[in-house]
Amino acid sequence: ASSIKGAVLHCGGKRNSSDNIAKGGQFYQPTLISGVTSKMRIWKEEVFGPIMCVIIVPDDNDDTCVQLVNDCPFGLGSSVYSASKTRALAIGSQFQTGMFTANDFGVNYLIQSLPFGGVKESGFGRFAGPEGLRACCLERSIVIDRIPGVKTSIPRAIDYPMDTNRGMGFGKGLVELFYGDSLFVKIKGIVSLIRYG
Repeated sequence: ASSIKGAVLHCGGKRNSSDNIAKGGQFYQPTLISGVTSKMRIWKEEVFGPIMCVIIVPDDNDDTCVQLVNDCPFGLGSSVYSASKTRALAIGSQFQTGMFTANDFGVNYLIQSLPFGGVKESGFGRFAGPEGLRACCLERSIVIDRIPGVKTSIPRAIDYPMDTNRGMGFGKGLVELFYGDSLFVKIKGIVSLIRYG
């Protein structure tokens, strides 16, 4: 094993030899690294290659494990291996990743009825599953007046050109009416609507 900036390289760490390239293999050797810390470049980058980093969680603490995983700017998939499915699920459900698998790796990719995709810098959106199909659809909203003779119009207080004081007071009243967390706040919103409307 050799040391690279504090991490330990156990095997691999380079491209295949020229003999293997001549046989049609232009690949990176399977690589195992331990002693990786959050200060290292490999911790902060999404490596699409046969590289495994082994990180020992201090005191085998589940909360520390979750913090270490979530410290990464990427979040495509994750796995937890444990003799206890309950513990694996408790840990994995806190990971900020697009997918999680207990006691397996990548099987969710094979189940095409499940959505596949990441979070953070691993992207957004999904393919496969109903969520993936929706991405191929053109969704739009259509609104019509349901009551004959009643038309939705823009209140004068917030219509263009808008008087800022009146418009802001009216808008605040709407927010208080619809989202107020108490009867008092909702009544205050109604008063603002009457006052500024």
